[in-house]
Amino acid sequence: MEINCMGEVCPVPSLKVRSLLRNLKAGEELKVLVDHSCAVGNILEQVPEESYQRAVNEVANGIWEVRKSPFAFLLYATP
Repeated sequence: MEINCMGEVCPVPSLKVRSLLRNLKAGEELKVLVDHSCAVGNILEQVPEESYQRAVNEVANGIWEVRKSPFAFLLYATP
């Protein structure tokens, strides 16, 4: 599943992710595209560390790609 939150400011991306996480089934992946750094932090805050692994990598200037799957939450970010 993929959601494009480019141009949306906080808390919109975080609220959308929270809603989608409730419906994500085992083995499914959620990919979220954001272009606001505050969204990255807000998304990470709502994902429990004990249930998901998290990592950060640069992909493009000002573009963040957030991926979430059961037991693997990967955040690809740029400063």
